[in-house]
Amino acid sequence: MKFNLYSAFAIFIVISNSLKAQNKLAYELAIGEQFMVHQIADQVITQDMKAHKHEMSNRLESDFLFTVENANDSLYTLNFTYDRFKMESSSNLLEQIISINTEENLTSTAIQNKIFAQILNVNLTMTMYKNGKIKSVTGSDKLISKMINVLGDVDDLTKEVMKESMKKEFGNKSLALSLEQMTYIYPNTSVQIGDSWTNTFTGELSSTNTWTLKSITQDDINITGVSSVSFKTSDADMDMILNGDMTSFIKTSASTGFAKIMTTTSVVKGYSLMHTENNLKAPTTITSNITYKIEKHVQ
Repeated sequence: MKFNLYSAFAIFIVISNSLKAQNKLAYELAIGEQFMVHQIADQVITQDMKAHKHEMSNRLESDFLFTVENANDSLYTLNFTYDRFKMESSSNLLEQIISINTEENLTSTAIQNKIFAQILNVNLTMTMYKNGKIKSVTGSDKLISKMINVLGDVDDLTKEVMKESMKKEFGNKSLALSLEQMTYIYPNTSVQIGDSWTNTFTGELSSTNTWTLKSITQDDINITGVSSVSFKTSDADMDMILNGDMTSFIKTSASTGFAKIMTTTSVVKGYSLMHTENNLKAPTTITSNITYKIEKHVQ
C-alpha cells in the first residue's frame, strides 16, 4: 500500500483540531480564594381581580461572600456569609409592604430591620460539585435562630410559625436551590462551541434549561440559556400555578469557572387561587429580571 503523506497530514490536522475544540467546562477553584456576589432581582406581579387589578413590585438586593475552604477531585466546600441585604415591596393597593435595608437600618427599632440584620456575618457552608450542582447547604438553623431570638419574649407557637416561614427563604434546602440557579450551568461531558446541554432546577420555581456554549476567549466563556419554567406555591392565603419561559446570558471566568456576570429574564403566566377572596381565580403574570455580578475579592 502506497503511503500518502498529504492524506496522513490532512487526517492529523482534522484530529488535532477536533481535540482542541473539545472543552471541559467546570469550576477550578483554589483553597483560600474569595468571591463577592452582588445580586439584584426585580419582580412585578400582576393579578386581575375582576373589580380591580393588583400590581405588586418587589426588589431584592444582596451581597454575599464565598470563601473556598476545601477541594477534592469532585467537590468544593465553600463558606459564605451575607454582607448586605435589602428588600423593598409595594403595591398599587397596599402602598409600601416591606422596606428592609441592613446598611441603613442597623440601629433601627423597626422589627423587620432588627430581624433581617441578624443574617449578616453568619457562617454558612455550601458543598458544590465541579459542574455547579449543589450537594448541600448547612448552617441555616443558626441563622434562623438568630432572626427569631431578636424578638425577645415571644410564645413558642409564634416562634415555631416564624421558623417555618423563614425556612421557605433561608432554610438549608431553600438556599441550596436558590444558589444553584446561579452556579449550576456546566455539562458533565466535554463540549464544542455551538454545542448545547440540558439540566433542571427544582423547587417552587422549577425549570428545564438548555444551555449553549457560544464562545471562548482567553479570559471568558460565554453561555446562553433558554428555559421552560413553572412556578407553584401554596399557603393559607393563596395558591399560585404559573408557567412560562426564561432566557439567560452568562459570562464566566475561563480560569475559575465562576460567573462574572449572569442575567436572567422570565415571564410566567397562570392564575392565583385566593382563599381569602372566596377562592377567586385571578389571572396572574410575574415578570422577573435577575442580575448577578461576581468578582474576586481581594482583602
